[in-house]
Amino acid sequence: MPSLIEITPELSETLGIFAADGSMQEEHICMWGNISEDKEYYDHILCPLFSRVFNKEVVAHEKKSNSVYGFYLCDKKIIALLKEFGFCRKKTYTVQIPELVLKSNNPKVLSAFIRGFADCDGYISFLRRKGKYCEFKRRFHTYPRIGIKIASKQMINGLSSLLKQLNIPHTLYIEKARSSNLSDIHTIEIRGKERVEQYMLRVGFHNPSQYSKYLIWKKFGFCPVKTSIEQRQLILSNKLDPYSFYAPDRP
Repeated sequence: MPSLIEITPELSETLGIFAADGSMQEEHICMWGNISEDKEYYDHILCPLFSRVFNKEVVAHEKKSNSVYGFYLCDKKIIALLKEFGFCRKKTYTVQIPELVLKSNNPKVLSAFIRGFADCDGYISFLRRKGKYCEFKRRFHTYPRIGIKIASKQMINGLSSLLKQLNIPHTLYIEKARSSNLSDIHTIEIRGKERVEQYMLRVGFHNPSQYSKYLIWKKFGFCPVKTSIEQRQLILSNKLDPYSFYAPDRP
């Protein structure tokens, strides 16, 4: 553990991002997101953050062959630093929250790590309600949930610990593997309006792809599913009707 390093919220968020979506090789690290959904996040949030934290210019580019957007970063000092924080080449099943983050008494450090991780490997989604609910809730996607699904039990337990320290209620469960060549999936979910609002107040999203869904839900009381970030931006600027994603008859 790099004991002489001060764990700031910016560094913590960077570590959360790398823990979620980063890849390390002997000569470089790399980060890749969706070529359309994550481009704005990489250009305006992730790359500037990495540039400040590592004191090295980071610029993303398209990789059209894989439909991804991101970067390679060749710097042995950065690789060595990440290794000191416990990261390694094969981290899918073993990745953990760095000890300096876990032991921090600063809520901003804790929330920053969660936010970085969820921006890259989390989701916010909305469900229709079933049963004795009003027609609006049964017809439109009004019920919010925020979640993270990963293979690493250590990471999901660590994230749960951070959420508990921030007093954010959540549910932990395991999706058992359907075959012997697959792994169990460990899941955290924050469900319902009150809990989601607590999460957004104390953690939130920096990724516009995620945050735009929340803003639509706040504005209209629901958020259509299977929309692109371009469509969501049009909805938020009142240039696209969110009801148009449903059957013609309106409530």
